[in-house]
Amino acid sequence: MTRDSLPLLSKSRFTAGLQCLGRLYRTCYQRELATLPDAAQQARFDAGTRVGEIARELRPGGVLITEPAFRHDAAVTRTRSLIHGGSADALYEAGFTEGGVRVRADILARSSGGWEMIEVKSSTSVKDEHVPDAAVQLVTLEQAGVSIERVSVAHVNTGYVYQGGAHVADELLTVQDITAEARSYAEQVPGRLAEMWNVLAADEPPQKEIESYCKAPYRCEFYDYCRKREPEWSIEDLPRIDDRRRRELRASGVRSIPEIPVTFRLTPAQQLVRRALVSGRPYVSPGLGRDLARLVPPVHFIDFETISPVLPVYAGTRPYEAQPFQWSDHVQQGDGSLEHHEFLAEGHEDPRREFAESLLDRLAAAATIVVYSGFEQARLKQLQVAFPDLNSPIQEVLDRPWVDLLKVVRDDYYHPEFRGSYSIKSVLPALAPGFGYQDLGIHDGEAASIAFLESIDTRTIPARREEVRADLLEYCGRDTEGMVRIVEALKAV
Repeated sequence: MTRDSLPLLSKSRFTAGLQCLGRLYRTCYQRELATLPDAAQQARFDAGTRVGEIARELRPGGVLITEPAFRHDAAVTRTRSLIHGGSADALYEAGFTEGGVRVRADILARSSGGWEMIEVKSSTSVKDEHVPDAAVQLVTLEQAGVSIERVSVAHVNTGYVYQGGAHVADELLTVQDITAEARSYAEQVPGRLAEMWNVLAADEPPQKEIESYCKAPYRCEFYDYCRKREPEWSIEDLPRIDDRRRRELRASGVRSIPEIPVTFRLTPAQQLVRRALVSGRPYVSPGLGRDLARLVPPVHFIDFETISPVLPVYAGTRPYEAQPFQWSDHVQQGDGSLEHHEFLAEGHEDPRREFAESLLDRLAAAATIVVYSGFEQARLKQLQVAFPDLNSPIQEVLDRPWVDLLKVVRDDYYHPEFRGSYSIKSVLPALAPGFGYQDLGIHDGEAASIAFLESIDTRTIPARREEVRADLLEYCGRDTEGMVRIVEALKAV
């Protein structure tokens, strides 16, 4: 098979190949095996697209190459005409194809000594993986005869405070020069490309084991497919197993947790998982009863939902700043009776003060506050900074007895069905069978954040808005009722 008959590479395919050559092969030939983006992933893609659009104002007055991806050759022709015609000071989504690689450059701006190429990222800093991304574009553009004077990454500035209205590009984004890093990596690009084309010329994808690179720097869309090849109770379910330990186990023929020899060195948490699977019984710590005795009624089981948008929604907030918009509170009295209270912001105005004041009112009589992780306490401390006049009443709540149920479970109990995870999404169905999240319209916190942003979008029709709000209330309520169920199950143990 000649290289001319192989699929063209792109900057996304190039970086996929750097992460895993098997991912590259399947991206080109076996796309049907990929897990489709869920709503959360799609929302991140959409947010990145919007950041890219705003970034064009960094070099204003340019020409957008509007030809879509499936008309790449037309985009290349138009780009070439504009570059050599000298009629545009900047190009957005400029198209190039050289040496079997096709790219679309986010921003290409004329400079005194040639052109500046700016790659736009929605991250808060330049990451290691951004350099190869820029380098393969640099090589392609210079092969096309474009003299690149400067290579930059425009990334989100977390110091930017949104003032309302349109986002200001040169305040939202920081442009960082990575010319030296990109040129240094560019020397590796030809060799990397040759390796990738060799893989693409093969009849089968390379055989790769699951390791940390499957989820870093990005979760591979073929991870679920590759995971199916693992046995039940795979060593992948060992919490925090590193690549070296994986390789040692596989080299000795061990692929499932029950097969791990007792002589193999594991962390205490990993040993606990192995013992539970070998014995077929949950692990129960002697300290479980003592920890549960700390729950003095009335016990308030609380949970918050937040948004952390890259593009701030409310004036006075920053990119990626966590902003609470919803709370749920299940209250258990001394006689075991249960009541539920909740708050969900309308969302047209910054909801944080109303969120805080309504929560403080509900927690006034709490003897014990139960959460699942320290997330809620961290958010309350942020609200102290945002609203100094609420500092004292919030501190009074923070000084109450708090119980982190996640820590209780981690320290005192392990069920084989946790499958190495202590997330409430894993713990609740194991301890309260039939009581989980799959029957809900919203299944996790990231989906809840996306749903809330949809509900406050002026383009959302009223019927859909009410549907989303109902889903949000049910989801957050499930989290706090779920904590009650977990405690009841642990007390029964």
